[in-house]
Amino acid sequence: MKRILAMLLVVAVLVCVLAGCGSSGDSTDSISAVQSTDKYRSFYQIWIGSFCDSNGDETGDIPGIISKLDYLNDGDPNSGDDLGVDGIWLSPMMPSTTYHKYNVRDYFDIDEEFGTLDDFDELLCECHERGIKLIIDLVINHSGSDHEFFVKACEELREGNEDGYARYYNVSKESSERYNREVLGSDYYYEGAFSYEMPDWNLSFEGTRDYFEEVAKFWLDRGVDGFRLDAVKYFDDKETDGVEFLRWFYEMAQGYNPDVYMVGEDWDSTGSIYDFYESGIDSLFNFKFATNTGEFATGGRSGLVTDFAKSLKKYDDNIKTHNPNAIDANFLTNHDMPRLANALDEYEYKFAASLYMLAPGNTFTYYGEEIGIEAPNTTNDASYRTAMIWDNDDLPDIYVNGVAQVEECWLGGVKQQLEQEDSLLNLYRRLIRLRLQNPEIARGDITEVVEFDNKHVGMVIDYDGARVMVVHNGDKEPAELTLDPATYSSMTLRGWAVAGIEGDDENNRASVTLSGDGTLTMPARSSAVIKLDA
Repeated sequence: MKRILAMLLVVAVLVCVLAGCGSSGDSTDSISAVQSTDKYRSFYQIWIGSFCDSNGDETGDIPGIISKLDYLNDGDPNSGDDLGVDGIWLSPMMPSTTYHKYNVRDYFDIDEEFGTLDDFDELLCECHERGIKLIIDLVINHSGSDHEFFVKACEELREGNEDGYARYYNVSKESSERYNREVLGSDYYYEGAFSYEMPDWNLSFEGTRDYFEEVAKFWLDRGVDGFRLDAVKYFDDKETDGVEFLRWFYEMAQGYNPDVYMVGEDWDSTGSIYDFYESGIDSLFNFKFATNTGEFATGGRSGLVTDFAKSLKKYDDNIKTHNPNAIDANFLTNHDMPRLANALDEYEYKFAASLYMLAPGNTFTYYGEEIGIEAPNTTNDASYRTAMIWDNDDLPDIYVNGVAQVEECWLGGVKQQLEQEDSLLNLYRRLIRLRLQNPEIARGDITEVVEFDNKHVGMVIDYDGARVMVVHNGDKEPAELTLDPATYSSMTLRGWAVAGIEGDDENNRASVTLSGDGTLTMPARSSAVIKLDA
């Protein structure tokens, strides 16, 4: 795989040279994007019920997603007409009694609100034709209380039988902080960390593992490319720990698809995340850098990029100490937290997006993040999952657990932002294209942090004999930085993105330039990608 990627990188550089990429001008227009052939992707998280409603029942669905695929990726990485994402993560979609679907009743079907298995197969086909990898949310920590195994377990426990289906769940005759849900009509209690509607599986039991092997095989055989694993933090059980179970599940799935991709959710900022990487899993979400108070948002707000770059390098080094093949899973927000637009202004938001998109690893962009959707309030999960705004002049009739969409998107819907040269949406398109044009960014290691001062920094990223430097100007003033030609004998500007500052259109439409003597001129709040000698 590394040999293939190295060849692709050589092709990309040759295209750049033949196209006449120089020290100035919009070099991104003359560099071909390289379609990913490995696990490194720009993922897009879709909350199915909120994305696009195809049948007018006020709930988004899988046919609705299919109808919007050309917006996400039209199949041509060099068309420039789409967002450019090449991975999709679907929120829970299996039959369930709740709108969020995290209490699964049946692991082998699609909830009828969202469509059918045939619809899902069509989505998979359309995604793969466009070079998109599709991963699905898999809830392994707990089932729904109406899952047939739990229903039978409760029936048996009322008869005092612990040796049947009760073995699939964590049960006890003694109530405790862990065993805190009563099996009505019996002397037993069960573990339900999240809700009485979500009994926790006993992941130590061989029968549970056999069951989830069937589940994994079912979806992998259909063509699913991997899984987002919910709540891995809670995988510890009486006779196993979460790392051991995660190692088993990952290696088992690799037996059915050697290229399976998995990313786990653990809300901790560092410690247990590092431990979970010992399992061999590809990725765990980087919560330390996410959320409205995480390092991406903080850097976007303050412009203090040197501390940000040092922290990013430290985190990346740490996860690769625990797993040399680790792929950082970066994101700004997701379905469990307030939207970024609830905390940052437009230009802080744009700069945070630049810091996020130009960091090593995979990116996971929450639907609507690319246009700046706000949450109607910051105290209700359903408010973080409101409808995608395709057109401010034609708002969708989608309701999420009784919560309506915001009246309009403050920066404009997709239709409006596509028509605005400097829109947030067009910045996201540009940043994703930079990642495709420079595969080293996602795949490489930060080997050097070049400190100019606290608001100007360069990150040297090495990958398989190729090197780029990502430079950020976090200041609200233009900057002129000097890159020593004696240190970097070959430097080519590969592209840039300008987040900008309020009220200065001239700055916000300015270009980054790199002169022959190593002088890098950058607009306020901007980022650049420079190809270095190997």
